Order: sequence, then structure tokens, then C-alpha cells
Amino acid sequence: MSALRRIFLPVAIAAVVAAAQAHAATLHVGTARCDITPDMPSFLHGSFSARVSTGVQYPLTASVLALESREGDKSLESAMIVSVDTCVVRASFLLPLREAVQEQLPEFDLGKLIVAATHTHTAPTTLDGNFKQQEGVQVPSDYVRAAVAKIAAAARQAWEGRKPARFSYGLGHAVVAYNRRAVYANGTAVMYGKTNDPNFRAIEGMEDHDVNSMFFWDTSDKLLAIVVNVSCPSQEVEALRLVSSDFWGPVREQLREKYGEDLTIVGLCGAAGDQSPHLRYRQAADDRMTRLRQLDRLREIARRIVYGVDEVYEAVQHAKQDDVVVKHQYAIVDIPERIVTEAEYKACKAEAERLKANPGDGRGNWNARVVARYESLKTDPRPLFSTPINVLRIGDAVLCTNQFELYTDYAVQIKARSKAVQTFVVQLVNGAGEPQPPAGAPEADKNDWHYSSSGTYLPSARAVEGGGYGAVIQSNTVGPEGGQVLVEETLKRINAMF
Repeated sequence: MSALRRIFLPVAIAAVVAAAQAHAATLHVGTARCDITPDMPSFLHGSFSARVSTGVQYPLTASVLALESREGDKSLESAMIVSVDTCVVRASFLLPLREAVQEQLPEFDLGKLIVAATHTHTAPTTLDGNFKQQEGVQVPSDYVRAAVAKIAAAARQAWEGRKPARFSYGLGHAVVAYNRRAVYANGTAVMYGKTNDPNFRAIEGMEDHDVNSMFFWDTSDKLLAIVVNVSCPSQEVEALRLVSSDFWGPVREQLREKYGEDLTIVGLCGAAGDQSPHLRYRQAADDRMTRLRQLDRLREIARRIVYGVDEVYEAVQHAKQDDVVVKHQYAIVDIPERIVTEAEYKACKAEAERLKANPGDGRGNWNARVVARYESLKTDPRPLFSTPINVLRIGDAVLCTNQFELYTDYAVQIKARSKAVQTFVVQLVNGAGEPQPPAGAPEADKNDWHYSSSGTYLPSARAVEGGGYGAVIQSNTVGPEGGQVLVEETLKRINAMF
């Protein structure tokens, strides 16, 4: 049995049983937030080479929203959403956090815990060994210990602070993300490829400009929390050597300035494996408007998101509910892995061998993992990837999660076929994989580690056809076949709730 199943299966069964019992009831909500900015130089996650932070641009935050539906004193259903300014939620972060939350809240069902990364590339890595340790640079596991202790304390504060609340939700729009894959005359695609090239022909896929928002008030109409879901990674300043929450920093500042300093803002990254906030064309015109507004790019992006939230708030503040259906289902689903071809195996093996001379180049391991996957096909020719998903219904809205950098095509399928009035798709949630077999793992599990790798791209069929980073075998554990199964499994659970 895989490590992922041993961790999650008992709580998954409990979550399914609880979800079946859920129905309209009084909503209770608790909120909290904490600063998880490192207090010393740290390796920043998001590139093959080491970047060490030299300061802080915008602090890193973990935001917690605890939800419970009650009938009198009887608890019917619950969930806890934790949004974290980090690149990806790996086992190296999730498992210590789960342990810390359990210590703080021994009776809390960990199947109800939804931990989501905002996908900033300017937060510390959470895994030891990604880069050669340097004197004066924080050890990643030390950062994890400090961060999860703060987050677990915030989780306890939110859970114990639950009180009767009212809820509303709505849909706004903002141009934040741009499809980052350029297609050329020969049919190939390149992530961040030049669009002023004479051979440029098209942007590969669609963009999702939805600003999905949820609002929670106490019974005196004080706004407690806003959930904001945009399909864009927080990576406008991804190459900086500064710690930064990227555009979520000014988004939080501007929302709190308008709606109250005590407000908890839960930022959730929608399906955005092929999206980026970087301008892809008409850059001169866009930059001119930003200068005329006397803003920088982060504040320009924040202005757009906040406007999208504002337009929703103006409409839905008059549609508050306190008698709300809450249902939550957590499950582990098995989806097909992307099969490594012999040609891919040979190319990756050669590249891994070439890069052995430069152990600091992360592309060596990137290719070596593909070699291991191909060789494991001898004993398991149709491997399955076990992955966690959550489906949380609140009123007529639903929030569903996955652990991938999911291409936007899949989210559009889910939104289009969902029975919910509004569907929030959230990526990079509860990833429990490890990049290498754990020390001392039983022999039976040593070929199982790569099935659970966290945060890998899950590309569309057209992306795989075009190739390029994000769609090549090194970038993927799961391909289009598995992506479609993920869509169907998610929709099956969403639509069963309505």
C-alpha cells in the first residue's frame, strides 16, 4: 500500500460518511492568520538553481478559515481551509503541519484540513537537500518547524473561535493571468516563448479571468473573511532574491484598507498550470497604463483583483445566508500515470548522465526521475497515481481541490459541467508526495515514491502535442488521460452533492 494511502485512507472514509449526513444548518465560522516570513536568509523555491533571499518585499502569511454547520448543539459538517504563501504543499510541509494541528486540536478530523499553496516562487523551499546547504542560510526543515508551529496555533485560534456567521458568494472578473505558452509555425509550443517572433502563430490555450469570491460575516454584519480564488500563480516577481508573497501582498493590504484591518483574506490559486501574470504581448501599452496610474506591476495586478472582489461585494452583500448547506468529501482517487516512452527514457538517461558532473543543476534529478519511472514499468506497466481531492459545498457554491499545476482546460470542464451555481477550482492542495524514497522505506514501497510527487504539471492534450517545459515527460507525472479521469472523479463528487 502506498504511503499516501496509509496516511489518508482512514480519514477519507470518515469524511465520506460525514458528508452523507450534511444538510442545511446554522453556519459557524472562525478565522485567524499568522506571519510565516523567515527571520534569516533562506533558499527560495521555484527554480533549478539556488537563490538565497536577501530581504523581504512583502511578508508571507498563512490564513485560516474554519467552517462548521450545526443543528442546535449538534455538529453536522466542518472543514478548515489554510492558504499558505508557499510554492507547493509537499509532504515535507504537509505532514509536520498535520501533526502540529493534531497536537493543538486532538479531536479535529484531519480529513477536514485543506492546505493550499498560493504558488509564490519567492518563499522558502520546504525540503532539505534541494540545494547544497550554505553557512548562514536557514535549513529548510528548520523553517518548516517554525512555520507549522505558527500555522497550527492559528488553526486552533480559528477553530476555537467559531461563532454564528452569515455567508454569500459571487463572481467577478479581472485580467490577471495570461496563457504562457506560445505556439509557432512548426506546431511546437514554448512556455514564455517570444510572441514578437515572425514564426509566432497563437497563444496555445484559454485564460480564466474569473474572480471567485466568498464572504463571511458575523451576526452583527462585521466582515470576518473573504475567500478569493483567481486562476493565476503569484509569480510576477518570481526571479527576485527577496522573500515575497507577490501580488497577494498588496491585495491583502488594499482589501484590509477598505474592509477592515482584522479581515482574513484566504487567497486560493485556481487551475493555472499554463497561466502566468507576466504580460505576453501588447506589453508597451499595458506598461504605459500602469505608469500613468503611478503603480508598479504588483499593485496593478492587486488593483484588478480588488476591483473584481468589490464588484461582487456590492451585489452579494444583500444576499447573506445563515442557514447554509455544508457538505465535505475527502477522497483519494487513482488516476493513470503518464507512460514514459522508450525515446523519452533514452533522452532523459543521456541528459541525467551529462549533468552528473554538475550536481547543483536540478535538471539532473529532473531527468533521473523519468529514468526510474521507465524502469519501474517492467513490474508495473500501467501505474496509477494516488491523489487526494476535496469537494466542499457551501450553499449553492462548491470548492474542489487537486494537488497539481492543473492546466486551465480541465478547470473549465469542471466549471461547465458542475451542478453548483458557482465552482471554485483550487490547485496545489494537500500534496503528500516525496521527491525521493524515504530513508529506510520497505523495499515494496521504493518504486512507489514517484507516484505521489507533489505539484507537477498536468497538461492538456494539445500542450503535450506542442511539447515544451510544462508538457514534456520530465514535467509530468500524470498526462491528459489521467487529467480526464481527475475531471470525471471530481465532477462525480460535486454533482452528487446537489
